[in-house]
Amino acid sequence: MFDYLSHCLKRTLITGLLACISHLACAAPDLPPLNGVNQFTFKIGDRGPGGGFIFFVDYNNQYPGFTYLEAAPTDAPPTDTSGDGWCDDTTNSIPGTKGWDANAVGRGRANTNAMLLVCGSGAARDADNYTTPSTAAGDWFLPSEGEVMLMYTNLRQAGVGDFGDLLYWSSTESGESSAWCHSFSDGLLQSFFKSTTLKVRAVRAF
Repeated sequence: MFDYLSHCLKRTLITGLLACISHLACAAPDLPPLNGVNQFTFKIGDRGPGGGFIFFVDYNNQYPGFTYLEAAPTDAPPTDTSGDGWCDDTTNSIPGTKGWDANAVGRGRANTNAMLLVCGSGAARDADNYTTPSTAAGDWFLPSEGEVMLMYTNLRQAGVGDFGDLLYWSSTESGESSAWCHSFSDGLLQSFFKSTTLKVRAVRAF
């Protein structure tokens, strides 16, 4: 039996936690030069080398392997005629894509790689196949829930990135047959069946 109260409580707690994550990783003011040298090439809202928009800067050097997260300049087109479902396997949980760790900033690539092992079509495939004139297929991935939250907070709310009032998939599962997404009209975290057709905005880390 579906426990509506527990579901709402879980959703509220996760939304609050992600809001805290977003606040901590949110746009910071430009840092002063270190010994006269600017430490960072890009700031939040800048155009990135992939043609998209920078929505996260690792000002505190907390994330080994990358300093910036860049959102694609456009939504990823669906690679399947059925549209942007989360995954064509709609009934089985994908290991590594569910839980607190899978929500975190920096987990989008790992989540996407896990999805690509299982999903013949869907949001991860769409993100992985996305290209721009300066990037190739495989450079982009489906963002984690925390990363989608940052895109909303640092880009959408600032009017940057050409986002519509749409629902965007994350690479984080909420259940065996469902996954988390964000409403870019109000920032609300929502859970939908994996078969639901929603939008995909790929990201890349560098």
